[in-house]
Amino acid sequence: MDKNDGKIIAQPQKTHKRTQMDPKISIASLGGTISMTPSQKAQGITPKLSAEDLINVLPDIKGLAQIEAKSLFSLPSGYLSFEMLIEALQWAKEQVKQGASGVIFTQGTDTLEESAFLCDLFWDLPEPLIITGAMRAPEEIGADGLRNLRSAILCALSPHSAHRGVMVVMNDTIHLARWARKSHSLMVDSFCSDGKSYGVIAEGKVVYFYPPPPKMVLPFPYDLNKKVFLWEQVLDGDVGILEWVERDCDGLVISGFGAGHISLRASDLLDKVIQKIPVIVCTRTTDGPTAYHTYGYKGAEIDLIARGVCMGGYLSARKARILLWAILGNGLGKDSFKQYLQTLTIGS
Repeated sequence: MDKNDGKIIAQPQKTHKRTQMDPKISIASLGGTISMTPSQKAQGITPKLSAEDLINVLPDIKGLAQIEAKSLFSLPSGYLSFEMLIEALQWAKEQVKQGASGVIFTQGTDTLEESAFLCDLFWDLPEPLIITGAMRAPEEIGADGLRNLRSAILCALSPHSAHRGVMVVMNDTIHLARWARKSHSLMVDSFCSDGKSYGVIAEGKVVYFYPPPPKMVLPFPYDLNKKVFLWEQVLDGDVGILEWVERDCDGLVISGFGAGHISLRASDLLDKVIQKIPVIVCTRTTDGPTAYHTYGYKGAEIDLIARGVCMGGYLSARKARILLWAILGNGLGKDSFKQYLQTLTIGS
């Protein structure tokens, strides 16, 4: 185990009992399509609506809970940074300290799966943190933002949502942050889980299919400047980037072929990188894990593991990059990465 390692928390199976007569839900807007309207200065839609604007047009919301609404940022989600998300998390934790039964972030869907995963690494409270957004702007026919926000509020209010960490609520479906994935660029049902969905909201009722899993919680990183590069393997790709990675990066995540494989040319250059920084290899496919003991050729998993590479298992390359950044920012190493992977599956 690494020094100052993250802690594994076995999640309680008991439901969380609300004690407040009038529960409080805190909602922060970070921007995204859910807040976008047509711009007079430019073509297309841009973030304009505040968290208060969204709440004011949401029907029957006042009968569900006290609402604390705040606009933290008004940005497309691709503009968000790790530092901004940690600032939002600090606000969320303060809201819980002040009595919130749950917290909701609204943001753009382009990076929502990454934001949710990052937040989950640092969310150690029993109160749920829900992240939602929209695929259609508020003025479009069939706009989904208000529906998603209302479903997120129902999810945050449910006593069954306690001890489940960070969840994504989109299209009346609940996804665990660790498994949530945007699978379509434009469709309303664009979000799915790697595996079966975690739960649903139907007829105003929140239903979960699984108990809370164990999760690893890390402190906020004391160093936010760690640089972890994500590099995808492609047929006959250039490998010159590895010289820059070795010189300027603190970690490398490779989105590998198939079950976690790299090209022969990449393999030939990787030893210098491995000796200097941690290297994680994931699969670039959308489903399934990396292998560990199937393929034996150079650049396949048996060879890579023997040389010091850590395989990413079921974790996507995008999320592996965030996890490695958080681990390195806490002064930890590959053992903590492997420890996190143990929380994802049961069995060996």
